[in-house]
Amino acid sequence: MDRLRRAAVKLALGEQPTEDLPMIAALALADGLDSPALVELAGLSRRDPPTDIRDLFVQAVAELGFPVPGVEEAWRERMLEAAKGMLSGSLTHYEASSEIYWCACHLERTDTATELVNLFIGLWSNWEDWPDQRASIERDMRLAAADLLRSHGEQVPEPVA
Repeated sequence: MDRLRRAAVKLALGEQPTEDLPMIAALALADGLDSPALVELAGLSRRDPPTDIRDLFVQAVAELGFPVPGVEEAWRERMLEAAKGMLSGSLTHYEASSEIYWCACHLERTDTATELVNLFIGLWSNWEDWPDQRASIERDMRLAAADLLRSHGEQVPEPVA
């Protein structure tokens, strides 16, 4: 389901090539997911009309219980995935902090979003400016990512620091 969810987020943000959706659907079927629209989508060609492909994808993920998110929710989900990626080691501290900052820039302007932007741009910038302090800055990045996840009700792997 992660593959479909990532594609749904990317679609909401206008970053998902429509022609890739039939293959993503076929891979989801191979992973054991199933819905009538998913089966139909997997049978399409990347050359089929983009609107047909997109509409079937939207229907398929809705049938599977996770509709394509709105833009705000997609940015938030992408931001949380970056925080998880940092803590799991699948993203570097630098990459994840940059992604969190970038996603937070796209959220509705609230005090919380502004604080996130300021925090992660500061950490990201400090990481570049003070190479001899990177271990300490990376610890602060991990703590900030863990706090971000907790503030959204997400489980945080321990130990973080």
